[in-house]
Amino acid sequence: MIETDINQPKTNPKQDTLITIQNLQVHFPIFQGILVQKIVGAIKAVDGLSFEIKRGETLSLVGESGCGKSTTGRAILQLIRPTVGKVYFEDTDLTRLEAEELRGMRRRMQMIFQDPYASLNPRMTVGKIIAEPLIIHNLSTPKIHDRVEELLELVGLNPQFINRYPHEFSGGQRQRIGIARALAVNPDFIVCDEPIASLDVSIQAQVINLMKSLQKKLGLTYLFIAHDLSVVRHISKRIAVMYLGKIVELADRVSLYQNPLHPYTQALLSAIPIPDPELEAKRERIILKDDIPSPINPPKGCRFNTRCPLVVDRCHQEEPEFREVSSEHFVACHLVEDSQQMNSNLV
Repeated sequence: MIETDINQPKTNPKQDTLITIQNLQVHFPIFQGILVQKIVGAIKAVDGLSFEIKRGETLSLVGESGCGKSTTGRAILQLIRPTVGKVYFEDTDLTRLEAEELRGMRRRMQMIFQDPYASLNPRMTVGKIIAEPLIIHNLSTPKIHDRVEELLELVGLNPQFINRYPHEFSGGQRQRIGIARALAVNPDFIVCDEPIASLDVSIQAQVINLMKSLQKKLGLTYLFIAHDLSVVRHISKRIAVMYLGKIVELADRVSLYQNPLHPYTQALLSAIPIPDPELEAKRERIILKDDIPSPINPPKGCRFNTRCPLVVDRCHQEEPEFREVSSEHFVACHLVEDSQQMNSNLV
């Protein structure tokens, strides 16, 4: 029998949540005119996201290019200031912080960028690149050289490479340098903006395994942005599927892959190749018609209605509510809502 201490304080559910996003919107104004400019519209890159990222987990954000994934990550870190909405880091609303206050919070939030070739300064040595965050945040010590070597070793690179330049490394090695730079100030939360998209498949697996190992060792929390559902399966605890500025489905990894509810999620999963020629030949893929609509003038009602193979009249009139349909499984789809109502009536 396991003994429990009745005097032990109960855990606060809020302590398990590191990031809270409420109605996040990022709209980029469109200007017209040369001498006198006026706003004639807006690109609705992110249009009303609300979700949480729990401490120590990896939440993956997936979707087609241009759906607003990277903008969401940058808005959470306040690299882009949101048009509307709130972003809480624990109990601190980042959207209310001034530049100097925000700078102090950036020690706890870092980013790994998509392109390892463009994100590293070619004029700086690897040692200076990794040491730069320490200097900016006034964390430099007489042993800064030792700290940089320690970080290089942590990400699987030879500490003797400290005086080399980025052009002397491969793409995978450069991304490891980017990871080391992000880890320099001991952050709690890292936005990973498609960190493996430009790498070879074999190198992708190495970087994914490295990130999982670092998360376990350092207790990190990730927002992992990607467009490939087959990749995020191996690193995610929960997955959010994004389409045209909105999240259409959010669930834990197992539920999403075994029981995808939104037609867009089903289409993305059907595009993942199966490493069995017989099964691959028998299965039917869901081919989406037309291109993704413009975020300047998104469709009325459900934003997926122009491409959805199961579209009905209601989808063109009403925007579906993003609601919890089962434990920790959220979806925005009229068909799922109607199916649930029909089942409840039968019971």
